[in-house]
Amino acid sequence: MKFSRDIKPYPIALLGLLCLSAQADELDTLQFYASENVQHDSNPFRLSDSSNAQTLIGTQSRSDTIAVTTLGFKLNKPIGLQRFEFDANIEDHRYKRFTNLDFTGINYAAAWRWSFTPALHGNLTSDRREYVDNTADVQINGQGVGQSNLNRRTASSTLLDAEYEIDGAWRALGGVFERVSTSSQPTFEGDSKVRGLEVGARRVFSSGTSLAYRFRNGRGNYSDLLSVAPVGEFKDREHEVRLDWAPSGKTTVQARLAYFDRAHDGLSARDFSGAVGQADVIWAVTGKTSVTWGAARELGSYQTTTSSYYQGYRFFVAPTWRATEKIAVRLRYDHGVRDYRGALPGFAAIDRKDKTRLASLALEWQAARALKLAASVQRDKRTSNDPRFDYVSNSVGVLAQLSF
Repeated sequence: MKFSRDIKPYPIALLGLLCLSAQADELDTLQFYASENVQHDSNPFRLSDSSNAQTLIGTQSRSDTIAVTTLGFKLNKPIGLQRFEFDANIEDHRYKRFTNLDFTGINYAAAWRWSFTPALHGNLTSDRREYVDNTADVQINGQGVGQSNLNRRTASSTLLDAEYEIDGAWRALGGVFERVSTSSQPTFEGDSKVRGLEVGARRVFSSGTSLAYRFRNGRGNYSDLLSVAPVGEFKDREHEVRLDWAPSGKTTVQARLAYFDRAHDGLSARDFSGAVGQADVIWAVTGKTSVTWGAARELGSYQTTTSSYYQGYRFFVAPTWRATEKIAVRLRYDHGVRDYRGALPGFAAIDRKDKTRLASLALEWQAARALKLAASVQRDKRTSNDPRFDYVSNSVGVLAQLSF
């Protein structure tokens, strides 16, 4: 499948519309925010205990203190049947010891919730996020596997979709999309770009429950893969069912289940397929206590000589207790497993298997209407049957956020 036009110009047009809407009446739609987040991390490089820190990062001390300053604004403006949304910020990351890792990221999320008639409506969205992906597996000085430098991943997407209400319950769905992922360091997942189309149908029940089916067909390519036998072009096909359900006034469920298939041009050994999906449940236990939990099935590219993809699962539980209107305590525990499969012909599979565990505790205080303060502690751990991929990181942080 090929496209005669690039969909990238749409976000530019969208930004122009957003600017016009802001000029129309910005006082009741525009919000600015600023924050300072300081975190001390015992192992920001996510180095294994078996690794030689002196060789990899030039010192035996692995810890560092990172300060992140954020400046941004939000815009939310309805005009007739249309709604325009924009959220943009600049994040300045500064490392106290490893200053070579300093960087400034630009992030945004823009949306035009369009409606030509009450029955024909949809979304034009574009977003970009740049962040430190310190769990990515990158090269060590051009050879081997490890973490000689932190990886900054930039993920962006553009989507134009439409929904037509055929009658009171049934809707026809369609859209085009583009997803791009790039890294500052060469990784085994590789930079990728995927463009595609989607079609489907959705039924909305009188109770408010929604059940949708979508078929997506995409064409993409990799770059910057470290594999001995990299693959450039690939095709994606996905059948997805999505459920939005509120079984009670205190519980909401969002779930998706899909079958995903990726076929690589010229090297079928890299192909993979299987079930993917996620389910999230939010339960308001009492007026002060709520619990969110979820589970996901994952499938993704990871190209080495001994693997072509990974599959796995993860689950999380995140209770929140609001002690008062201004004070909240948040807990979260994540657990995940990944299996790496698909060795190339002539190479023996090593059957790598990773387990990840992340536990965090945060205390938030709304000190004033425009000021939020927070403190957090976190433990991040990965264990693997290949000890080079083990790591443990403990961190503590404080945050101050101002909105006006």
